[in-house]
Amino acid sequence: MITLNIRFTAGRYHATPWGRHVNEGAIEWPPSPWRILRGLIAAWHRKFSPDIPEPAVRDIVENLTALPLFHLPKATLGHTRHFMPQRDPLGRDKTKIFDAFISILPDDPLSVIWPSVTLEQDQLLRLQRLTSGLGYLGRAESWVSIEASDKWDGVSNCKQIENGEKVEGERVRTMAALTPEEYSVWLTHFSIQPVGPELATKKKTRSKKDLLSAPTNLWDALHAETSDLQKQGWSFPPGSRWVDYARPDNAFQIVYQRRPMMKKEESYPTVARYALAGPVLPRLTDSLFIGELMRQTLIKRTSEMEDSLYNMSIFSGKTVEGSPSEDKHSHAFYLPSDEDRDGKLDHITVYAEKRFDDSARIALNQVRELRSRGGYPVYTVLLSLGHPENYGGFDGRSGQTPQLARSKVWVSTTPYMLTRHPKKNGKDSPEIQLRLELTRRGLPEPIKIDRLDSTIASGKKIRWLEFKRIRTKGGGQVADSRGYGFRIEFPVDVSGPIALGYGCHFGLGQFTAIKE
Repeated sequence: MITLNIRFTAGRYHATPWGRHVNEGAIEWPPSPWRILRGLIAAWHRKFSPDIPEPAVRDIVENLTALPLFHLPKATLGHTRHFMPQRDPLGRDKTKIFDAFISILPDDPLSVIWPSVTLEQDQLLRLQRLTSGLGYLGRAESWVSIEASDKWDGVSNCKQIENGEKVEGERVRTMAALTPEEYSVWLTHFSIQPVGPELATKKKTRSKKDLLSAPTNLWDALHAETSDLQKQGWSFPPGSRWVDYARPDNAFQIVYQRRPMMKKEESYPTVARYALAGPVLPRLTDSLFIGELMRQTLIKRTSEMEDSLYNMSIFSGKTVEGSPSEDKHSHAFYLPSDEDRDGKLDHITVYAEKRFDDSARIALNQVRELRSRGGYPVYTVLLSLGHPENYGGFDGRSGQTPQLARSKVWVSTTPYMLTRHPKKNGKDSPEIQLRLELTRRGLPEPIKIDRLDSTIASGKKIRWLEFKRIRTKGGGQVADSRGYGFRIEFPVDVSGPIALGYGCHFGLGQFTAIKE
């Protein structure tokens, strides 16, 4: 027994059956044995021809010309429609295209089973190498991961219909390969048959160049290019045969999955991620200014909404009566960041432990621009809403940010501002105030704290005194205007964001995770 377990890693399968037009919306399901064999041959040519000799691959392919069984996973049909421009430079000539596909869960494999086929151990190993090199099946966007084995303990739900027998399910016709022996018989029969009427021309007689030609063996037949066959007038590939299979009636039945009920509040996001753009991006040293500007913009957006005072509280940190909220840090943090380290702010993260309800999300979606009097506009693009674990990491190309990552080591990116004056006797030193605030935020006791005199951007030091460190409006108590920076090492990984000290809700006192 030989089995191929095919997983569609992108969750979609695109393949048009032989003889059908793509705009018919027909999909080859199950994948034809003919397509699978040609895929294995293509993988050999592309990746393994220097290592695996051709006779070894031919033996494997010829063994797999036996008709297989299938186990089809649950799937659903879908399609998209769009217009493709043609040669008209003005785009007036457009053709409507149907892109039909099957949706499958990536972890639910399609199994192709050859119960009567046995391969030697070295042949099985070669087959496993071939399948590892087959990255897609059907159209190029139908990504696959294929495992070959000599075991299978499942139940087939798609079998060949033999001798016109009546079976349960939907009858589907698919293309398979002849065996080498059958191909030899067919080739002999083909060579003495006249050309069929469907290929006749208007000429009364046909020259030698008008006659069809067939490959001399099955291996060469499986290599034939479809376009070449069509030019020659073939209505089907030489070496192929049509086979009927019984596919389950519910092969594309939509299955509704019951999910555990979640409290509505638990599904609310806590993070809104924005990208910044504009003719002139703000400097990293303007983090406090941009954080304040983002807050003012969101408050302005909510002021025009119903229940504006309630909606405003998550952004302002004040109650309906206008007094500071009891939980000082459950409302929004506005955290600008320079994620490419060029000294210019390129993102801003709005984080609120309190969670953004429906009204707050409307306000977040309405922010398009941050504008100050006499300054360049800074445009904002809402990337997505979610939770810290959705964005934490060190791969910026995939949308991750160290601002929300998990790590044992964190370093300052904006100055930490003290809220109490350090005493001459050493009490209330910057390190002591930092440890106390970490404890109040529920973070573990650091095992080491080192003081830093600057951050790095574009390979240059930016000292804390270069940052804007005092808010233009609003309250808050700052004891020392100099600003401090630290490298903090925790005993365990902790999650971001971490922002502490005076102005921490507006971009000051930020820390970023260091990849270990």
